Amino acid sequence: MQRRVTRAHQRGWEGVEPAGYTPDAPGSGVARHTIVGSRKRDRGEPGPAMELRYFEVQPGAASRLEKHEHEHYVIVRTGLGYAIIGDEATEIAPNDVIYVGPLELHQFVNRGNEPFGFYCFVDTCRDFSQEPTPEDLARLEASPAGAVAKPFAVPPPVKR
Repeated sequence: MQRRVTRAHQRGWEGVEPAGYTPDAPGSGVARHTIVGSRKRDRGEPGPAMELRYFEVQPGAASRLEKHEHEHYVIVRTGLGYAIIGDEATEIAPNDVIYVGPLELHQFVNRGNEPFGFYCFVDTCRDFSQEPTPEDLARLEASPAGAVAKPFAVPPPVKR
């Protein structure tokens, strides 16, 4: 049963345990808090249709460089970062809103000395992340975004 109100507290949200970004990346410097919803295999499953997550990226760390078929929205809560989307790296700060379209290579990098935190909204019934292809990596490295991207900051997802 999804709570109607999930109260914030000093270290996150009531009843929400931060998880390592992935079980196979314990030292990634990225924590994920799933606040509302959870991934579904089928839209008919009970529960919210959208998932709200909060990511906290430590100084020097970055989210996974990835792409996927679903779109998502990001809202920066705290800290300073870069939004790498395709070949562009854009400086982002609190209250900035970022749209990532289908199959756009993307990553969020902490560019400050404090934790960088952002909310991420996705559909609960969605595809899994895809690793960048060698062509994606070559294009990224040759672009302005290549100067700030961290392609191997977080290991690829476990195949399911």
